[in-house]
Amino acid sequence: MFITVIFFAREGEDCKLTPTKENLLPPVSVHFEQGLGQKFRQPPGTGIDFSSFEETELLKEGDMDVYPLAVKAEASLSVENGPDGNPAPPVPINSQITQAVFEKDKGTYQLKVVKQILWVNGMRYELQEIFGIGNSVDGDFDGNDPGKECVICLSEPRDTTVLPCRHMCMCSGCAKVLRFQTNRCPICRQPVERLLEIKVTNVPDE
Repeated sequence: MFITVIFFAREGEDCKLTPTKENLLPPVSVHFEQGLGQKFRQPPGTGIDFSSFEETELLKEGDMDVYPLAVKAEASLSVENGPDGNPAPPVPINSQITQAVFEKDKGTYQLKVVKQILWVNGMRYELQEIFGIGNSVDGDFDGNDPGKECVICLSEPRDTTVLPCRHMCMCSGCAKVLRFQTNRCPICRQPVERLLEIKVTNVPDE
């Protein structure tokens, strides 16, 4: 696995990232072993000098095709031999891209993630936030907690998301009834195209 940090990156075909500033050093890729719980530390001398850029370039948001910072994690390409002993066709490299802008707070720059992309088996997927899922996964369900129960029956835990607005606000039972009564989200009243049931399982601490 490799981690690559690209400054002022533009996304191209097949999720390839290209730096757009000619005066910057080329991106450096850092090798990682397989496994969880690893920490990334950018090699010294591979960053940027913030004073060399206009503040508007670092802080810009909204619709844009160049992001001040992009971090790309790529799975290593493994080459294996086929049954005939010859090299098998190459397997597409899967990757995850995090695109971010900078925020300035009390004179200090901080990162704000604005987009995440998965490239899996030659297909591009853009990750979207689900509103309300944080309450559902935060500890065991408690019927007295007003942030976790279904907004319709007020008793069962939320496990169903409304699409395309992405509000996780109902239990699966109420979601089945809702489909026959209305096509509006209970939270924002936008039309409902699909309902997505998400079962969250808390892993006990070892």
